[in-house]
Amino acid sequence: MASTRPDPSAEPAGLSDTVQQLFAVYPELADADQPEWLDILEQARLVEFPAHSTLMTAGAPCDAFLLMLEGNLRLYQIADDGREVTLYRTNPGHICLLSLNSLIHDKPFRANAVTETDIRALMLSAEQFHRAMQASEQFRNLVLSNLMNTVCAMVDTFYDTAFQTLDMRLACLLGRLFERAGSNTLHITHQDLAQDLGTSREVVSRLLKRLEHNHCIRLSRGRIELGENRSLPGPTP
Repeated sequence: MASTRPDPSAEPAGLSDTVQQLFAVYPELADADQPEWLDILEQARLVEFPAHSTLMTAGAPCDAFLLMLEGNLRLYQIADDGREVTLYRTNPGHICLLSLNSLIHDKPFRANAVTETDIRALMLSAEQFHRAMQASEQFRNLVLSNLMNTVCAMVDTFYDTAFQTLDMRLACLLGRLFERAGSNTLHITHQDLAQDLGTSREVVSRLLKRLEHNHCIRLSRGRIELGENRSLPGPTP
């Protein structure tokens, strides 16, 4: 994935600590000791982008591939009515499905990509990506594994959208976010939740107020806390 807006600070990635960090984040690659594969890593660039940077826009050419070391990247599309609809997120240990599509088929990028936090990544050029696919079986396995995991996650999202009511989807999303945070407090906006659910902020705010009325959560500016009920409605097993 290539940047279309910000200029990343970059340096050669031949430093052993960078490669060691890569192998720590992507343990599947730790045994990839083929000389050509290691040469590709040494020639790759270590890049950093600040939070809220637009890395790609829909329709732009994709001429690079990121192996995420730190941070979080959100992929989204813009609906006809202007709403942002989150497709998925890419974070350390994972790769971007849409980058694969663009690089393998030489097609424009099909979504927008923005950094939600500061990110740090190893960036392979398109030529290095294709060399890596040829040189490293471990890299190919990583690509295929992430491809299948992302497709399965998107199928689950489609199922939820098609067969679950919006209030149930919101409750399930909050439950996952509380579990992931390991805390009773989420620092998140109504707009963030709306983008994840593919709906409007006004609709999400109304549903959150209903959950607050039932003492499931407590709302404050930019923050959601578990309420006295300390539980959220969920799908029936």
